[in-house]
Amino acid sequence: MEIAKLSELKKLRHLNVEALNGRAINMMALWEDGSWHLWFPTADGTLMEMHPVDAAHSVYWGKSAARDEDVRFSLFEILWQRASFPDVVPLIHAIADDFHLMAASAAKLEHFHAHAKDTEGTLVSSFVRSELEYILIVARSVFDLTQEALSRCWNNHMVSLDPEAEAIRRRHPLPASFAKVLYRAKVARTSANLVADYALPPSLAQTYLDYEPFFSRLRELRDGIIHGISRNNGIFVTEKGFCVVPTMRPFSDFPWKAEHHFNESIVSLKPWIAHIVSGTIDACSALLFSLANSTQLPGDIAEGYRVFLRDPANGALLRLLEAETGDQVWWSRTTESLQPTTNP
Repeated sequence: MEIAKLSELKKLRHLNVEALNGRAINMMALWEDGSWHLWFPTADGTLMEMHPVDAAHSVYWGKSAARDEDVRFSLFEILWQRASFPDVVPLIHAIADDFHLMAASAAKLEHFHAHAKDTEGTLVSSFVRSELEYILIVARSVFDLTQEALSRCWNNHMVSLDPEAEAIRRRHPLPASFAKVLYRAKVARTSANLVADYALPPSLAQTYLDYEPFFSRLRELRDGIIHGISRNNGIFVTEKGFCVVPTMRPFSDFPWKAEHHFNESIVSLKPWIAHIVSGTIDACSALLFSLANSTQLPGDIAEGYRVFLRDPANGALLRLLEAETGDQVWWSRTTESLQPTTNP
């Protein structure tokens, strides 16, 4: 891998190279002044600038999004702006990959509904059930990767000004597993436990506890999808979208609303999926915000710039997330644009 000279990096006006403090720079594209800018290190350490016509699948810097469907996730922004240490960078890339996969799953669900009339009903139901299981796996992966990134920042790059707290931090590294931080002998720890055991700032310890109920539920859901749906009537394929019985596990504890109902017996599955995805994003973002706000993480590498994720399936992901707030509750609003076209 070619490495750019520091003098070359200083020429890039969107980066504050003086603020690196041992962090790595992701040479991702920059969207500015209505065009793309991209730099590649050469063999002699200089940078070769290119101007791609467009991007299909990427993460990039920008003061604003190049397209409306390009998504700004605050957790990527915190990681690339303030926590891009060399040992953390592979985890940031892995989290981004998981969000690309979530977008692909949202698009596949739209595709399944758009073509449900051409596919045997029980097969469509199996497609959806397998996709639900996969979304839960990816959500757990995002939690695990976020915790591992946070633990590497805490264990390898933080120093407490309190000698007693620093001694605790060194003796008891923060686990790379979210579950190991939260539970001891399957019992949830308290905020005071986390402060005492790992010398965490109280605000960060409390953030862990705030999201323990959601994480605990997420751990249970995969078994519920595998066993619960297979024992009851499963997924219902309707003209408006995929539905489930709201009184059946694992859906019975979700706060279903009147607009979610297809009839008196079944409800749209979309808000439930949206809650899983948005809840994962919210929890992991909150943990990273709390880390950044309560520790001495270095300042922004690209001050004033945002980090955006582009994926061909972003539209489907955004439509899925809108179901969390009451819009786009049904897949029928998206299937028309997905229908294949034929030449006259």
